[in-house]
Amino acid sequence: MNIIFTGSAGPLSVLPLQALCDAGYRPCAVAVDAGSNGASMHRLLPVITEHPDSLESFALLNDIPVIRLSRNASDAAARIKAFSPDIIFVSCFARKIPDEVLAVPIIGCFNLHPSALPAYRGPDPVFWQFRDGVSEMGVTLHRMSAQLDAGDILCQTVVAMPNGVPMRQARVLLAEAGSRLIVQAMSRHGEAGWTGRAQQLAGASYQGFPSDADYTVSTRWPAKRLYNFIRATRGADIVYPCTVDGRIFNLVDAIEFQETGAARLVVQGDELVLPCRPGFVRVRFLNG
Repeated sequence: MNIIFTGSAGPLSVLPLQALCDAGYRPCAVAVDAGSNGASMHRLLPVITEHPDSLESFALLNDIPVIRLSRNASDAAARIKAFSPDIIFVSCFARKIPDEVLAVPIIGCFNLHPSALPAYRGPDPVFWQFRDGVSEMGVTLHRMSAQLDAGDILCQTVVAMPNGVPMRQARVLLAEAGSRLIVQAMSRHGEAGWTGRAQQLAGASYQGFPSDADYTVSTRWPAKRLYNFIRATRGADIVYPCTVDGRIFNLVDAIEFQETGAARLVVQGDELVLPCRPGFVRVRFLNG
């Protein structure tokens, strides 16, 4: 079976591709966005690490042809069609796949999405699940359709997130679970039977890319939610505005939390104890 795998950098793309290869389902080509790593086209010797973090690096290491997809839908479809694919897998691709490309493979195009669809459709579902305090995140393999993340569901699973897990490790856990879904689908369905169940409108939601305002946190949240959201998404130049008793504190890190019990606001140096509902969190903030 001719398989094309499409994605970008990071574990949500690389680990499922690696899992397919390890299981004996080596793709005939890997497709990436033509604008995702344009600088590499001007290097005489591409830099490849032993543990690649992009599809292009993995493909170069494993002698898999790379297709660089432009934004011209007809051109992208022609490049894909040249490999006569039976199936296309997509995971963490940077933009919407054109309808012309979706129509190319014989069996169809299938996307690995890190949420329990139909909830959390959109480009950054892991962020929004952390923001909403979701502790068991979903992974869905679904058929791609004209509407983003709305195609029939082939299979799903859930992943329990440890408290305090950073975003990259969360993506690794989701990627590992998604890898198992793809390999199981290949072994179970082969060249036939790639049917799924329709997504239900009840419970469907869509979120776009987060803005600065979406990093605002509240002491009305449970302590566990506030702690895990900050620990997962923290980074350079990221602040989490939090209003307490009419004063805005710009939080930068979460140190520890307690799920139950009561506490009062305590300010000591650049640290706070924030009373939540329920529990409390010890955090760091920009002092001065």
